[in-house]
Amino acid sequence: MMNLNVLLVDDNETVRSMVCKQLQDWGYNAVEAAGGKQALEILAQLADSDRRPNIALIDWYMPEPDGMALCRWIKSSAAYNRGPHLYVLFLTINDDIESETMAFRAGADGYVVKGSCESLEAKLSAVKERVLEELQLRSTIASLQQDPTGVLVKREIIDRLGRRAVQPDQAPLGIVLLDINDFKSINDRYGHLVGDQILEAVGKRLQDSVRGGNVGRYGGDEFLIGLPGCDKGTTEKRAKSIAARLTANPVATSAGEVPISVCYGTAANEDPVSLDSLIETADKALYEQKSRRKQSMPLSPF
Repeated sequence: MMNLNVLLVDDNETVRSMVCKQLQDWGYNAVEAAGGKQALEILAQLADSDRRPNIALIDWYMPEPDGMALCRWIKSSAAYNRGPHLYVLFLTINDDIESETMAFRAGADGYVVKGSCESLEAKLSAVKERVLEELQLRSTIASLQQDPTGVLVKREIIDRLGRRAVQPDQAPLGIVLLDINDFKSINDRYGHLVGDQILEAVGKRLQDSVRGGNVGRYGGDEFLIGLPGCDKGTTEKRAKSIAARLTANPVATSAGEVPISVCYGTAANEDPVSLDSLIETADKALYEQKSRRKQSMPLSPF
């Protein structure tokens, strides 16, 4: 069971010390902030790290920004509106419906009256269940989006690049359609286990070569790569560089090292077009490159 990260914000050092020790005893990773200003600095630093808070315990009354203002900032923050939800629980001495209503209107996910360890533990446990459910759901969604080679599945890469291709403010968009030469011969000679190992290695090398995760399995031994911001000339240069990185070293497999080569075709838009149109252009270029290769190498090395 993973330990969740908790940001504890309270300007009372004694309260912070007591609550922090209790959090650690319950198995949480606690980070302390002495007030709203320090909390904002910590939140900015941790937003994209593995120490990103899952839960924020915030004192209501603090020097500016107070708990209400800090809660509103979290709920409107772009950094915390993407990725796992940050649950905000208020710590306060107020125990009335009006205060609770104000807390929820500010976007809080819960409300705990100070002085009751049982109440705090119960609220944290309930929130923890929600956090773990969300993380499991995110993991499931990610696995459905991912091909066994480690890149995106076809429907995901098509959807991602398709939406970008038709947006007027997103041009240019370059794409590369790439496949492994003589892959059927590799499977016939070494077996499908080795073939799968080569596909996995190509997927890993593509991920290392292309930023932003815009790599997907298009089918069989064919991969589709998106290059946002690249015009036709830049896309061609990037494709040549990617192909060189893919084939620079043989692939280590259970049957030993197997050298590979690839062919590719490129396309790029200057104005919004359908992704199908770009893929059609890239597919023709891929076919032409494969034809030239066959003419220059009539005999397969396999």
